[in-house]
Amino acid sequence: MVKSPRIIHLSDLHIGYRDCGEKTARIVLNIIKRESPDNNIIVITGDIADRGACEADLSAGQELLERLRSRGFTVLLCPGNHDYGTGFVNSAETARKFKERFLPQVKEFPRLDMIKNIAFIGLDSTADELHWYDRYFADGELGKVQLQRLEKVMSDPQIKDKIKVVYLHHHPIHFIPFHQLKDRRKLREIIEGRADILLFGHLHFGGTYHNTWNIKIVIDGGSSTGKLALGIFSIKIKHRVIDPADFSVIEKNYLED
Repeated sequence: MVKSPRIIHLSDLHIGYRDCGEKTARIVLNIIKRESPDNNIIVITGDIADRGACEADLSAGQELLERLRSRGFTVLLCPGNHDYGTGFVNSAETARKFKERFLPQVKEFPRLDMIKNIAFIGLDSTADELHWYDRYFADGELGKVQLQRLEKVMSDPQIKDKIKVVYLHHHPIHFIPFHQLKDRRKLREIIEGRADILLFGHLHFGGTYHNTWNIKIVIDGGSSTGKLALGIFSIKIKHRVIDPADFSVIEKNYLED
């Protein structure tokens, strides 16, 4: 029987904002010190950079992720709205540059990675927010084309007996004006009762919603570096390690030495 790797869920690092870069470096160091690359997959649900248009933010993020990969860790990620611009203004050109740096092997979303007995399905929840008429604010939208592809992936016989992990940036459950996932209802129609684990971030709330949408584990990763929720509220930092073998969740703090 194939042993499932554990999943280390990180989100909303916001490298470039105040001390978030230093905190990310500490998280990376502690993961390297404490965890085995053979037994863990790292999933980052967006907003790696605080300003995707800033070369320094992107370079710092790329260097920190490369530290993990150089130690043998598999790092999967999806983009967030900050990665594609400023957080409130998206840019197709910034999106292109981010994908060239961080996702050069991904030709389209959903991205499907089969690792042992797990199918990781990554989504780009800012994909349809790059037009001149809707590239402002922090909303997300998967778009019709990506949702059609997602339906095909979820129906693919090769993942039928796999543990299915869907991950994206925008919060698909809470509705907050100018921060919502516009097509969350359609996403629900496609993955409800079909995915086993759903991971996301964006609002920095850090909540858990187990068995929501008939999905066993549903986790808002919050901000792994503790950036304020909506720029106002301080939320306890939680780093989750998920064991798909029994669908248990362990809370850790990789910022603690």
